Amino acid sequence: MARKRSKLEIVFEVIDALSRESVNPTRLAMLVNMPYDRLKKLLEELMAKGVVVCEDQGKSRLCVLTPQGYRLYEELKKIRRILTVSYTHL
Repeated sequence: MARKRSKLEIVFEVIDALSRESVNPTRLAMLVNMPYDRLKKLLEELMAKGVVVCEDQGKSRLCVLTPQGYRLYEELKKIRRILTVSYTHL
């Protein structure tokens, strides 16, 4: 049985996906393997913190990382790299 992802891991996956391309929430839910209703709540949190912006594009909605979101993504990558190296030396 696969272990449950932590909220931090899910946030990293969402930000990682958005760093590659701007997508609509439905596509993002598929990319990060998460139910749409749970992703919607997480996106609301990330928008409130200024990490993500979801803009209406005609009939669809597009989610985009903000400059603050890109900075957070870079910091999370550094932390992940440090933790990965630390655990491999135990």
